Amino acid sequence: AWLVLGVPTSGGVLYREEIDSMLENAQPGQLQVDYAISREMTNTIDGGKLYVQHVITQNAAEFFERLDNGAHVYFCGLKGMMPPIMDALKKVAEEEHGLDWGDKLKGWKNNHQWHVEVY
Repeated sequence: AWLVLGVPTSGGVLYREEIDSMLENAQPGQLQVDYAISREMTNTIDGGKLYVQHVITQNAAEFFERLDNGAHVYFCGLKGMMPPIMDALKKVAEEEHGLDWGDKLKGWKNNHQWHVEVY
């Protein structure tokens, strides 16, 4: 499993004790946790704030490989987070992987691998 958790400040990280416990008890390679703490971290793309889309972009090959191998992705949070995530994934899919983003996304949705719950 891979959790990418985005919050504005480290004080907003929910379930830190539970996540730390899961990491301690997980087998090697079983659980990866990446934080995107926007007001405290910078991305390596343009040096700006670090958001979930930057973590995904920086790990795009792994993200696409996991989904191509049957993984599921769940996005949950404010609806305003999805447009930049979608833009980043489209750019990576088309420019770095030579994929048709619309077809790729449609395939994941048809396989019930793509889950979005935003409010």
